[in-house]
Amino acid sequence: MITQEELESIQSSDENVRRALANNPETSTEALDKLSEDENQFVRARVAAHINTSSETLDKLSKDDSPFVREFVAEHPNTNVATLIALSEDSEVVSWVAGNANTPVEILDRLSSDNDVFVKISIAVNPSTTPEILNKLSKDEDENVRAAVAKNPITPLDILERLSKDAHEEVRKIVSEHPSRAE
Repeated sequence: MITQEELESIQSSDENVRRALANNPETSTEALDKLSEDENQFVRARVAAHINTSSETLDKLSKDDSPFVREFVAEHPNTNVATLIALSEDSEVVSWVAGNANTPVEILDRLSSDNDVFVKISIAVNPSTTPEILNKLSKDEDENVRAAVAKNPITPLDILERLSKDAHEEVRKIVSEHPSRAE
């Protein structure tokens, strides 16, 4: 239920008032839904980032004209799987989808072959990435992707062992600091 105070803020001509409402952790789900239709992309982005935003509102915002807004939707923990699957086809936000722990493994697997290094890095650090995908990414030609694999706390020991002999010093350094290798 939208309170009278929320309604007044939603209707305010002052963008800062609307943005403050979108930032307020106490803002109702209903008020956030109304704010998702705001003319200002920064207000809509704050709605897309708000922890109380419903999956229905996030789905609506996933079709926003602003890639900035869609990025927040793509990384939000309340974004439903169907929306993440649709956003995985959006080249402007795919790296955010790749980093979302709720993205289905099938999508992560498909995206692990993407040419975009940032997509592969996001997958490599995603806590939901499978050992099979991590193994594939650990052999990537880009040292930043391999370093990201080394940073993932769930990377299996056999992959870490291989990466400990990587040609790039930074990758080896990250492996040596991995929690499972601590003595």
